[in-house]
Order: sequence, then structure tokens, then C-alpha cells
Amino acid sequence: MWDVIKEILTALIFAGVCAIGAYILKLRKQELLATVTDLIQKAENAITGSGMGAEKKAKVIAQLEAMGIKVNSWLSAEIDIIVKYLNEKSGWFADEATDTAEAAIDTATASSST
Repeated sequence: MWDVIKEILTALIFAGVCAIGAYILKLRKQELLATVTDLIQKAENAITGSGMGAEKKAKVIAQLEAMGIKVNSWLSAEIDIIVKYLNEKSGWFADEATDTAEAAIDTATASSST
């Protein structure tokens, strides 16, 4: 009887350790993808011009490797997926947004004062 209880407890402990490990891995993956997204945004702002995707990706990969993150085929594919998503959703941060907003405010102020 004690042997059965020990086996059940061992199995439960093992299942708990696996669940905690899976949760930690999920959090690390989310942190990694958030870092990658941030680096992609920075590369987009740093390198301007059409057709510069390969150079931007190389910059992101170089930065990740400088951080000690090995870029394997999975992570390379994730970079492509993130870029595709940002392109489809027009999710790029715009440095010019402040200037555009200020110009719109100036235009609105000028037209309302006349």
C-alpha cells in the first residue's frame, strides 16, 4: 500500500515540476518574442529605405547574438512572422507622428483663428 502511495506522490510531484517548467518556458518565450519585436521596431527606425528587409533582419540577428541569444531556424522564422504581422497591420512605430500631430494642431489653430 505504501509503495502505491509513494508512486502516486512521485508521479504528482513529477507532473507538478513539468507544469512549472512548461510555464517558465512559456514566459521566457514571451519575453524573447517581446525583445525581438522591440529590436525589429528599432531596426525599422534605424535603417530606412525600401527593400532593406534583409539588412534589417541581419541587424536584429546580430543584436540578439550580441545579447547571447542563439538565433536558430525557429527564431528566424518568428522574426519573419512578426515583420509580416506588423506589415499587414501597419503596426510600425512612427518617429514622425509627433511632427505630424504638431503640424495638424498648428493647422487647426491657424484655421480657427481666422
